[in-house]
Amino acid sequence: MPCRLPLLRPVACTVVNGASVLMNISCFRRNPIHGRFLVSGLLLTVIGAGAAAAMPAAAAAVHSAPPPGQISWSVTPATDKAPDSRELFAYGTLKPGTTISDHVAVLNRSAQSVAFSIYATDASGTTANGALTLLPANNKPTDIGSWATFPGHVSQLTTIIPGGKGIIEPFTLTVPRRATPGDHIGGMIASVGVPHRNAAGQMVTLYQRIAVPIELRVAGKLHAALRVDSVSVGFSNPVNPFGGGSVTVSYSVTNTGNVKLTGTQVVSVSGSLAGSTTVRAPKLPTVLPGDSIQYTVSAKGLYPAGSVAAHITVTPGWPANTTALPTPLTLASASSSMFAVPWALIVLIILLAGGGYGGWRTWRWRRRTHLAEVAIAAEQARLETERRLLGSQNGSASVTTPGSAQPRASTPDAGNEPG
Repeated sequence: MPCRLPLLRPVACTVVNGASVLMNISCFRRNPIHGRFLVSGLLLTVIGAGAAAAMPAAAAAVHSAPPPGQISWSVTPATDKAPDSRELFAYGTLKPGTTISDHVAVLNRSAQSVAFSIYATDASGTTANGALTLLPANNKPTDIGSWATFPGHVSQLTTIIPGGKGIIEPFTLTVPRRATPGDHIGGMIASVGVPHRNAAGQMVTLYQRIAVPIELRVAGKLHAALRVDSVSVGFSNPVNPFGGGSVTVSYSVTNTGNVKLTGTQVVSVSGSLAGSTTVRAPKLPTVLPGDSIQYTVSAKGLYPAGSVAAHITVTPGWPANTTALPTPLTLASASSSMFAVPWALIVLIILLAGGGYGGWRTWRWRRRTHLAEVAIAAEQARLETERRLLGSQNGSASVTTPGSAQPRASTPDAGNEPG
């Protein structure tokens, strides 16, 4: 979470142990931090188990007159006598083997004494909204965080600061002779552990960390480049069979060079029948060397029909207050595609076809039933007609049987009579 850091001006200072400066804090001024690397975070560690979950460290605002029992503090660059107006520990370009001496101020605005751990660590990357993330407290730094030491060549200090007081601690930053060329980013942290009972009833220690970024560039062969990786395209079909859907494009932007970069990005989505649209994705934050940032953007109003392609173009740029290299920056791009199927329309067609086929089958069944009924009625009518005809014939004609005498008709024969 990006924050603003109030820088405090001490009223009186005294030397303690010849190294730290203890200050009375009675007034302060606010100096807004516009740095790109300030974040806040917490580390939760289960006591006795050693399990930890880390969140990004940050520079956070310290409020005046905190409630009793609440811990409030700030961390800021300083001279050997007082906090100064720097927003971060920035050392420009250094040759391997260079040693720098500097100071960090930790100011306790709480009413009670607080035990602080002060140490440096490496940056692990940046988030999509531009917040710098630092290594968890249980991860040992291997880069710029390991280059910083305090008096006695220790990498971490533990000190108790009374309420309303502040200390200034000197430290040295030594660039190894075999340090790799390019930008190196980290943070100077002041951490406080507070006992806390979690929701499960377990006692844990809640570590709150506030950090000021540290950055420098090691001289040598430098190159700047971004790359677009892991592009995937998805399509969300609309409920309306004739409406437009939503295309989701996911990808990552990786810094393959050894200097930090920013830039702008544009995502174009097009299809054979789906139409086309352009999405202007958020501006790239500062991407650290070797780091990747994940993005997911959406384009709406595209019809799901045929091949849908997404093309990502990233235009690199130099972050503010960064020394640009003399070589031009090259565009980074990548593409991916998928085949979008109009499932809602297909379902509608299936339903219509099923309904049509069902209607046709119903019509055929009804027609067959009707024809069968007509055939049955015709057969009944024929049988009834035959019965009536047969009944009429039996009532008007004589019936003869074999062997019965039949009447003979005689004709008169006047000339020949039997004798």
